[in-house]
Amino acid sequence: MKKIFLTILMCCLCAGAWAQQEGAEFTADRPGASTGPSIVGHHVVQLEQGLQYDGDGGYGTFTFSNTLLRYGLFPNMELRLGGDGIMYMCEGEDRTWTAAFSGLSIGTKVKCFEGQGAIPAVSVLADFSVPHTASKGFSVEHLAPSLYLLFENPVCDWLSIGYNLGAEWDGTLPGATTFAALCLGFSATERLGCFVESYNYFNRLGNAYCMDFGLNWMAGRKVQLDIAANIDLNNPAQCWAVSCGVAWQINR
Repeated sequence: MKKIFLTILMCCLCAGAWAQQEGAEFTADRPGASTGPSIVGHHVVQLEQGLQYDGDGGYGTFTFSNTLLRYGLFPNMELRLGGDGIMYMCEGEDRTWTAAFSGLSIGTKVKCFEGQGAIPAVSVLADFSVPHTASKGFSVEHLAPSLYLLFENPVCDWLSIGYNLGAEWDGTLPGATTFAALCLGFSATERLGCFVESYNYFNRLGNAYCMDFGLNWMAGRKVQLDIAANIDLNNPAQCWAVSCGVAWQINR
């Protein structure tokens, strides 16, 4: 399985080497579960940081450092480094909060095709959860890769359709979890946008069907603020989340 994963990744890297797109002036991969195909500009350093609270049957998890660092290595390729600091409530009578780190992930996004007419823009996103970088109970024992195909079609000046298809390995189970997402993005003004999306996970242990929606606002030429919420359609009363965050191009 790892040989297949690496073969697909190398093919996508070779395809992306022919793309001459310099990257959008500004693009953010937050908020939301789906990911757009745009990459940061060449040599641009961008930090994306968020806060999130997940309701989980009355226990809950507070993600206080939902962090992604992006760097435009080439005009058609970016490098990515991520990690989450979390606070979660332990089960039991005392119901105490415990701090933990979910571990590091490293990866890349490669722009393969800019898109033309009905043909969508296409990128590939690949990352790895690094073993033994997380707190006890969150660490993976083996390299856990994920691979996604990212597509986007602009419909008009104020509407775009994005869709993802991917596979995720958790480092323990031999099989992969399939990820699929469909996102509608709306531009209310030049600075204000909103989105609604459906994202789903499929594996042998069961399927998850979720929705989220939110707003993003360009506070400046290189700063975006956002708020979002999501629900698990299997159990919307207890499985939900709210979040806010910022994306900042540090050196542009």
